[in-house]
Amino acid sequence: MFLLLFLVVDSPIIITEVMSNVKGSEQTCGDRNEYVEIYNQTSDTINLSTYFIYDFDAPPDTICPWLNDSILIKYPSVRINSTLIYPYTYALILDSEYAKPDTTGGNWQPYAIPDSTLILTTDETTIGDGLQSNDPLIIFSEVNACTTSFGTPYDTLDNFPSDPGDGISWERIDLASPDTITNWHPSIDTSGCTPGNENSTTIAFDLAVEEQSIIFTPAVAKIGEDVNIDVRVKNYGLRTTGGYDLYIFDDRNDNIIIDTDELLTHLYGVTVDAFDSVSLYYTYEHPAQGTHNLGFELDFPYDRNLENNLVFKELQVVGEIGELALSPQIFSPNNDGMDDRLQIDYRLPASGGELTISIYDTRGKAVHHIFKKEPCSVDQGTIYWDGESQGRKIPTGMYVVYLEYRYHNQITKAKKTAVLAR
Repeated sequence: MFLLLFLVVDSPIIITEVMSNVKGSEQTCGDRNEYVEIYNQTSDTINLSTYFIYDFDAPPDTICPWLNDSILIKYPSVRINSTLIYPYTYALILDSEYAKPDTTGGNWQPYAIPDSTLILTTDETTIGDGLQSNDPLIIFSEVNACTTSFGTPYDTLDNFPSDPGDGISWERIDLASPDTITNWHPSIDTSGCTPGNENSTTIAFDLAVEEQSIIFTPAVAKIGEDVNIDVRVKNYGLRTTGGYDLYIFDDRNDNIIIDTDELLTHLYGVTVDAFDSVSLYYTYEHPAQGTHNLGFELDFPYDRNLENNLVFKELQVVGEIGELALSPQIFSPNNDGMDDRLQIDYRLPASGGELTISIYDTRGKAVHHIFKKEPCSVDQGTIYWDGESQGRKIPTGMYVVYLEYRYHNQITKAKKTAVLAR
């Protein structure tokens, strides 16, 4: 019956951390420091005496109270002699030899276990058959008809879990989310694990805004023009994140803070998945002539890295402008979200003519045509080049963007250079 129980997802008890590859060699330390951390996510006190832990190798082990009071020498305030786990607290299922006085191999009682943590063990000398790095686990109770799993035992083809590294535990990222590959990550704590504490991965929030990912359209503005601003917010953290704010300001006195009269807009952040990015948009209407030092500041109270939350980028507003402007001067189309495209802004004397915009290499050979004698119904625009031509990647090097515009009997020509780097 217990083989089917791991399909149940609404369990009051969840596995939150697993240490299978303990620090030190198998020959000297063995499985002494292995542990499984569990969490009571309900408002009820739960008796774990009817629960079992199973690693799919040996028969299920009964979860038992820890009775060896020698553990109190190092951890005088942990809870032992009980299987009652209180609401919203952690418990540790330790190998029965964790407090063994034999210190062979070093790394003896290496963990900083918090006060009041419930310490448990099993009715065998090991947890399961000794935890292997590729062992999935379930903890279940037939009495309460509930279970929790680690390592996606319902999917035997996903090759998870695997070895997270010597002395590093697997931590559940989001306690409210199910047992999936994307919801586990090796501990990022400096000690390699967080037994009895909130997981390091659970609080691993890191939003960033970077100068290279901010796009002005047009890149150089003319007096009276609006500037459309695309700001990409990158999530370097491990969790899907929302509830942040982006402040855009014109730092006129260059003091790197937002003064009362400098705030341009306050944008509410949209949800961004882990290792992904989203765009936030703002139109700066009719900025004055000159150089504007625009600041972009993220505000997110749970962010663990504030060094990448504030960035500045200069916006140029000029009285007169040529027919062609490129940004950035060096672009790198490698899909990292920074300078992936060449922005080409063009301005024409009037609409209704015939427009050609082509890319040439330094030998004068055309490598790509963006427009080729095409009717143009507008007198200005912005286009982008991704460094490809008909699906083929263009080699790195310097390239010339050439514009030719025929309107009635007038011909307007312009050219600018940019560097493609990969």
